[in-house]
Amino acid sequence: MMSGFYKRLKDEISYLRNKNWTLTETGQFWDNLEEYDDINSKIYPYQMRFLNSKKMIDKIKIKDFKPNNCLDIQTRTGNGTIFWSKEFPTAEYFIADFSKNFLEKSKNNLKERNINFKDFFIEKFPLPFSDSQFDFTISYETIEHVANYENFFSELIRVTKKNGIIILTCPNISWEIVHFIAAVLNINHSEGPHTFLKKKLIDKIINSNNLSVLDYNTTIFLPFNNKISIKIDKILNQITPKVIKRLLFLRHTYILKKN
Repeated sequence: MMSGFYKRLKDEISYLRNKNWTLTETGQFWDNLEEYDDINSKIYPYQMRFLNSKKMIDKIKIKDFKPNNCLDIQTRTGNGTIFWSKEFPTAEYFIADFSKNFLEKSKNNLKERNINFKDFFIEKFPLPFSDSQFDFTISYETIEHVANYENFFSELIRVTKKNGIIILTCPNISWEIVHFIAAVLNINHSEGPHTFLKKKLIDKIINSNNLSVLDYNTTIFLPFNNKISIKIDKILNQITPKVIKRLLFLRHTYILKKN
């Protein structure tokens, strides 16, 4: 745990201070995170990003929502596309990432499952897609890894069709210190270059664009992977007042519609 402590501390302080990194630097960080799937593939908070957003989509009951295509931005190892391809098996999936290593892993994972996809390596904006190209755009824990997050969000909106759906998730800023300590103590992987955004800032960006918030929630208070803590977390999720959840729970999830 303590081996390399001072380097990790120096790195985390650097990530906090640097607010003007490039997409290339983001990609290089993820390129070096070989253990990403080993860490995340089976843990409760990671899987909940997909399960929770599907539950929200199901609750909204969007009329005839059967997308022909889907953009999975910063796909990482393809788990978002794999998840949604089970729900929408006839859709064509476009996977994009800033990391060449992740993109290769996601391509292999999707090929193994015979998922119809096209892949794109992203080095700069604008995104290499046409205006209003996608019915369904998914962005799981990505906006905080782009220095110019407003430009990134504008691009998500640009490439989404009118009445198209955008899933946007990001960590609660209140968890910044938790991620910092976990990375320094080598309990969990670092977030790399990032800026955790205040909810009121995210809401301001949404309101300043032509979007409707179809649903929103905040989930995960106990990010542990044992049965007891998962049960307790689900109970807390049900009984905790929304105003407290917005302040203290781990992940914001928005289901947005482009008007």
